[in-house]
Amino acid sequence: MNTSIAPAVEVPTKDYRGTLRFWHWANALLISLQLMTILFQKVIVKAKTAVPELQSSGKEVSVPQARELAHIISERIWAWHIYFGWALVALWVLRLGLQLTGPSELRFSDRLMEILRRYRLAPPADKSKAGKILFAKTTYALFYLFITIMVCTGLILVFEDVSWLKGIHHTAEEIHNVTMYLIIGFILLHVVGVVWAEMKEDHGLISRMVGGEAKKA
Repeated sequence: MNTSIAPAVEVPTKDYRGTLRFWHWANALLISLQLMTILFQKVIVKAKTAVPELQSSGKEVSVPQARELAHIISERIWAWHIYFGWALVALWVLRLGLQLTGPSELRFSDRLMEILRRYRLAPPADKSKAGKILFAKTTYALFYLFITIMVCTGLILVFEDVSWLKGIHHTAEEIHNVTMYLIIGFILLHVVGVVWAEMKEDHGLISRMVGGEAKKA
């Protein structure tokens, strides 16, 4: 019996369906907004530097007033960070729902298993290309893991007043911060990989990620 089975068509390996494109770009937008709030909080509106900057502006501002103003600005920025975080939780629930109850073409595990099957059955001449596709898809699994960690630790931080969560608040905060850097690293690698694929071997990739797979005449 010939084991060189033709690639299955019921589980596409490219995420061009409308639901997944929405999830992809909505996540990209929300993560970017989250990072912007952190940038403003830690760099642009840093409380320690806000006090001398306000005092050097020529206006009569006491140290307590300057600190109070910096605190108010900081609280508002973090409020937006939490709002965007809740939106990310909603997207995470959507993706989990698709994984658990959606059709096979929308379940990441099915798509990953299909790519793994194609890699195993690929002839030697195509092994390298199939391996690159498998590697790229595996990195997406890491991204899903990072997002899950961010969502879970973020919820722990939001509900910090819950008595049984107080003991792990500090640990959750540390994990949350480290995972943020891992997500930034993934985004950078993802952008470089997409641009490289667009230029070298998968022309039109970016347009398909935006508008979906072009319909055949």
